[in-house]
Amino acid sequence: MANGGASQSGVPNTGHGAASDQKKATDVTIEEENLTIDLHQEFAAVEVRYRMRNTGPQVEQDFFFPVERWAEYDENKVTELEGYGIAADGKELKSETVEAEGEKPKPVIDPATGNFPPAVRLWKKSRIPFARGQTREVSIRYRCDYAVIESSVSDDGHYGGSLFHYSLSPAATWKGPIGKGKITVNILHPRPEEVIISKPKDRFKKVNATQSVWDFRNLKPTLADNIKIVAHPAYNEFLRQREFGSSDSEDPQFRANYIIQGSRYFLQHSDYEAVASSTLKPDGEHKYDVENIKVNSFGTWAEGVEGDGIGENIALKVVRRPLPLDAIMIRPGYRGEDPDLWGKNNRVAEMEVTLNGEHTFTAAIPDEKFSQPYPIPVRNYAKPVETVKLTIKAVHRGSAARDTCISAVDLRAKLSKKPTIQPSR
Repeated sequence: MANGGASQSGVPNTGHGAASDQKKATDVTIEEENLTIDLHQEFAAVEVRYRMRNTGPQVEQDFFFPVERWAEYDENKVTELEGYGIAADGKELKSETVEAEGEKPKPVIDPATGNFPPAVRLWKKSRIPFARGQTREVSIRYRCDYAVIESSVSDDGHYGGSLFHYSLSPAATWKGPIGKGKITVNILHPRPEEVIISKPKDRFKKVNATQSVWDFRNLKPTLADNIKIVAHPAYNEFLRQREFGSSDSEDPQFRANYIIQGSRYFLQHSDYEAVASSTLKPDGEHKYDVENIKVNSFGTWAEGVEGDGIGENIALKVVRRPLPLDAIMIRPGYRGEDPDLWGKNNRVAEMEVTLNGEHTFTAAIPDEKFSQPYPIPVRNYAKPVETVKLTIKAVHRGSAARDTCISAVDLRAKLSKKPTIQPSR
């Protein structure tokens, strides 16, 4: 996913990048560019604004925005750019998806995980009319999931870093350099310490813990200026129910996994007794018991009072291994075979957390449909945790019901040393 260019062709073997090798030319220049990248838990939201000026005669200027996918091509889902939109002076423009010209990508061979098929390389193409000497404000917005390489052996999982890419290099196909630019990276997920801007090196200045900025002038971008951000680090996960008293792998009573993240080690589990302050009455075969948050199946706890359930809570008591907590992992909202029910019911927006009856803090939870549990970090509390109380303080309203739902809670406990692990194979 990358910056707009005046033509498809660029550096040979990439299909885009620096100055065109096919002698294509344009009279349109980028006088100013402002790019904002918001890093959420599982996706990035992007907005880029250009001030573009035509230095030549009237023209219907092609505008190409490149997209790469490593997943197999699917005609029903051509790109991973959700909500892609382009506008000129505030007026929405049409865009079409076209295949990239030039040399086709080759398969990638990864020594750890095997062969990957060739990437799919596409372009979002628009046409922007410019009068002679006209200056126009062009904006693009979209969101995309992070790229992650995943592999598994039986119940053991291996997850590469969550990556975001943005290529400035196609801007070299416009006339002259980018006159003035500012790139802002905002970290909106709860683990800003995990984020690494790995490329380009030494360009971004860290403003504070959640924001980095790169200001530049007269930049003719090359491949060296393309951006690569690690939003979350790689980790390995090993199933460990049996070691903690759950011997029935077909119908486990709780979850228990070791998480290995570099030199950090965790036991992530739902080995606790759970009690809810209220529970929604069963609806036919659908039950909303608090035990549903402990097991790996479609199921949900829903509070049972009138209104939004503000003040209702779940109390957890650890059964076997009280340990200091790194985070509370929560999947807010309804989880079931019908995915539409997530939006129809309330989701927790703000949660009050009390540990051991003595340490209390409040965490905000964005209204996003997470594919994995959302982390609520535990900071400034190093004692082993025996009890956890989760109290609903605010909600994201559902479209059809006011029942506030939670479908999973895990405790991510810190381990002082690397656990002994016997891989599945």
